[in-house]
Amino acid sequence: MSYEYLFRAGSPGRPLVVAFHGTGGDQSQLLPFVESIDSDLNYLSPLGQELENGMYARYFKRFAEGHLDEDDLIRRAGELAAWLPEAIAAEEVKGLSRVALGYSNGASISAGLLLLHPATFNHAILLRPMVPLVPDVPPDLTGKKVLICASLTDTITPFEGARSLAQMLQNFGATVEFETVPGGHALGAKDVEVAQQFLAG
Repeated sequence: MSYEYLFRAGSPGRPLVVAFHGTGGDQSQLLPFVESIDSDLNYLSPLGQELENGMYARYFKRFAEGHLDEDDLIRRAGELAAWLPEAIAAEEVKGLSRVALGYSNGASISAGLLLLHPATFNHAILLRPMVPLVPDVPPDLTGKKVLICASLTDTITPFEGARSLAQMLQNFGATVEFETVPGGHALGAKDVEVAQQFLAG
């Protein structure tokens, strides 16, 4: 399985941010966010291959808002986990620290990759996430740092779902930083600020 993607080279040795857009977004959706964090970061972003209503790109199917198709998530996470090393090798950025950056649906697939294929990423930034699934085999997330940004006024991915995901990831050994941010489901300046601090650390 091959994914269409956007790659932008950063400064040598800087981390590789693998960005996963939200529903209806594309490969460039999170590039301005990444540039606001640190313009020297390497950036790679695949386009989701699942089209909702024939037009809105996603990474996996859902039955309704907040009700994910876990079987399809598992399938798509497996595809991405197999494809990403090939793309990383093709762009000659092997050996860099890999940071998943996911927004909304992209945060769900990022969390799914952490839970199902933990070797894919070293760290993760999850913006407006929810619990994607409960894995049958508990992953070992020791040494991984995860930033979760959630909003109390988010009506798309509710705050308590993000809280539940944070607890799950901690139970599996990850170090989780949880930030309550304003703005509902939309990203804002506070998200950029805490992401900058997270990556600087």
